[in-house]
Amino acid sequence: MLFLLTIVIGYFARPLGGIFFGHYGDKIGRKRIWFVSLLGMGIATTLIGFLPTYNQVGIFATILLILLRILQGFFLAGEWGGGMTLVNEFSPSNLRGLMSGVQQGGAALGLIFAVIASEIASSLAPGSAFATYGWRIMFWFGVIPLIIALTVRWKVGESIEWLTKVADKPEKIPIATVFKKWWKLVIIAAVVLFSSGSIYYGIIAYMSTFFELYTHLSIYEIDNIVLATNLVWLFLSPLTGYLSDILKMRKTLIAILGFIIGILVYPIINVLYTSSYILSILAGMLLGFLFAFQYSIFPAWLSENINTNVRYSYIAFSINLGVALSSFAPYIVTALGLIFHNPVIGLQFLIYLLQY
Repeated sequence: MLFLLTIVIGYFARPLGGIFFGHYGDKIGRKRIWFVSLLGMGIATTLIGFLPTYNQVGIFATILLILLRILQGFFLAGEWGGGMTLVNEFSPSNLRGLMSGVQQGGAALGLIFAVIASEIASSLAPGSAFATYGWRIMFWFGVIPLIIALTVRWKVGESIEWLTKVADKPEKIPIATVFKKWWKLVIIAAVVLFSSGSIYYGIIAYMSTFFELYTHLSIYEIDNIVLATNLVWLFLSPLTGYLSDILKMRKTLIAILGFIIGILVYPIINVLYTSSYILSILAGMLLGFLFAFQYSIFPAWLSENINTNVRYSYIAFSINLGVALSSFAPYIVTALGLIFHNPVIGLQFLIYLLQY
């Protein structure tokens, strides 16, 4: 419980990062800020793998860990918001949902990489060795996708839309303009992302943790369920995003899918935690599909509702405010599970409350 509450710290740096990187992304351009935010996040993540232990430096080790978690959240806000902004400004209007789906599927790829990193670390440092140095390997492993991403992003050009519409006359304080003219959109976007983020953090992101708490499945079986869930999300996300291009009703689709998820969450989660390996895989795949469908639409929906001159600020702040609030979900789900003596009922209560 304390661990799940502690992870919230890093998430509440994200709205601040959204304001900071959104400000400069709207004023001096998308590409450079997007690149810097990824670099900063990558460095902070890698440095966690080199932290001294508590036995070596005492409470200073804990302080350093918290500071790096805060920096992770701060830089990630600019990276995610910048990615949404750039992808949509580069995309043709008739393919904006497809490109959004490709981008949002990247989060599933991150969880897949996490499983692979965990397997590598466990094999290199089995048993008690994992607690001493094995966990560090997972953070070092992150250097590989970081280098690939930095190389790709270095070759990406600046947004033509920003260059032609904003570069010569940027807003003085973009976030102030957002709050003044589009404050209702900020609230709506933050609430929608809060709801979706609570599903992600309450079910998917900490799926392996909950499986270990509530089932007797082996680590190998748990990893396979997590992989199946995220592979469905990864490969279906572009397709569901493209469907929103065809139907041209993104706002309605987000609402409909939220309603469907609210109805199906109890049977899905009930099956997910039955301790049946096959049933858990099937439930995870269905969950991955439903989440991917709604999640893939968000970037295009957000981008189309705002002007180019403040788009980075609006997207980065709104989504990261919603996610910061949703970071309480793992703690709330676990607490409700203890109160009701049933993790499924606790989770169902939270999702119903958010979806409706």
